[in-house]
Amino acid sequence: MLNQEGADHARLRRLAQPAFAPRIVSSYLPEFQALAKELVSSFETVGRCEFMSEFAEPYAARVTCILIGLPQNQWRQLAGFALEMGRALAVTYMQNEEAVDAATRRMFEFSHQLVEERRQSPKDDFVGTLINANSDKDEIGDQELHDLIVLSIFAGIETTRSQIGLAMHMFIEHPDQWRLLQWQPEFARQAVEEVMRTRPTITWMTREAMDDFEFQGIDIAKGTTIHLFSESAATDPGHFGEGFDIAARRKPHFGFGGGKHHCIGSPIARCDMAEVFKLLAQKLRSPAYDGKPEFLPDSGNTSPIRLPIRFNGRRKD
Repeated sequence: MLNQEGADHARLRRLAQPAFAPRIVSSYLPEFQALAKELVSSFETVGRCEFMSEFAEPYAARVTCILIGLPQNQWRQLAGFALEMGRALAVTYMQNEEAVDAATRRMFEFSHQLVEERRQSPKDDFVGTLINANSDKDEIGDQELHDLIVLSIFAGIETTRSQIGLAMHMFIEHPDQWRLLQWQPEFARQAVEEVMRTRPTITWMTREAMDDFEFQGIDIAKGTTIHLFSESAATDPGHFGEGFDIAARRKPHFGFGGGKHHCIGSPIARCDMAEVFKLLAQKLRSPAYDGKPEFLPDSGNTSPIRLPIRFNGRRKD
């Protein structure tokens, strides 16, 4: 779906869209909340954690399992595949090409196994809908079926994991905003937008020129690869204003893309991140680094690799 245009893109997007409808997302809210509380409870009395491996990764992976209809006990395996596949989107791809290829093969093997199992035991869920559509090869072909399943798992895990980690990084850097969220949780949805504007995991979008054209005095030939620096554009003070402020009313940002290719999972991302921010702000007081954080290169798709934090948590009764 990412690489299709016109009628093919519209057809694939129509098939995937029902799984991400707002009413479906709302129905999962209690499960998202319960999952976040379960994960936080494992470390809130300790006063420290490695945030990526103890919260961001299991939360993102298990939410994806819930949405796609996969057993939650498979989250570690799928998260491992997604983490390795995600290195293909970083500027260090060539250093990790072999691992990326291996993880991608494993993810497609998982998809083939899943489809075979679901054909034997059908379910009325996202994967079941795609399998039913696959009975008509003009609706969705075999390769398209597996492409959509793999894309949904990968994107659901890796981008959510990375974005939650980058959000915690931003709030540690801006403790006044964490306190504001703590006292006024109604700002959680605006906090999602402000994090996505200022510290998105996807820092640029790549397009190809479909024809010769001129832009601000620059001649761009048909076929030229163009990198659109969405993070830089969204932090232009002349357009958006200064600073990181979850209470500020901003113009629309570019964190979820735009146009026909805007992120199909954005309703889920907005919903589950808002719930996460509200809970964490209540449970983890005064978060700070507990050691040096590690990040992927700050270009292309970026993310914390390790984010050790300490905080004032709730004491046991």
